Amino acid sequence: MGKMVADRIERFIMRRFLEEKAQEIILQRKEIADALNCAPSQISYVLSTRFSPEKGFSVESRRGLGGFIRITVIRPLVGEDNDRLTIADIDKALYNLLQEAVITQREAQFLHEAFLTIWQETEGNMRRHLMLQLQKRINQLF
Repeated sequence: MGKMVADRIERFIMRRFLEEKAQEIILQRKEIADALNCAPSQISYVLSTRFSPEKGFSVESRRGLGGFIRITVIRPLVGEDNDRLTIADIDKALYNLLQEAVITQREAQFLHEAFLTIWQETEGNMRRHLMLQLQKRINQLF
């Protein structure tokens, strides 16, 4: 796909986030295709490459009549500088996810224990690597 088409689709979606001032938007695939004169497959490509969990987004898509695309901004549980990250930082992030009803109390407890184990049993580059891997896998679930 031409980079320009992908760029236009990405800009269209990001503009909607700005216009709606929301952490979640719901779009119609046909709406995007008609507005930008592009194929639905091009939209799918952009969603999978530019709106992935690694890029800070969760995408839910239903095709067909009445189908929709729901794109949600997800906040990473941990940042890039994990040497300065504390368990209190993790618990604060888990609490926010719990308050937003993204996870349940039980899931928050499991995640806390997983991060705590990594925190206590590793340090330095290994801690950073494991924390980021756990974050990526969690983001793929939500």
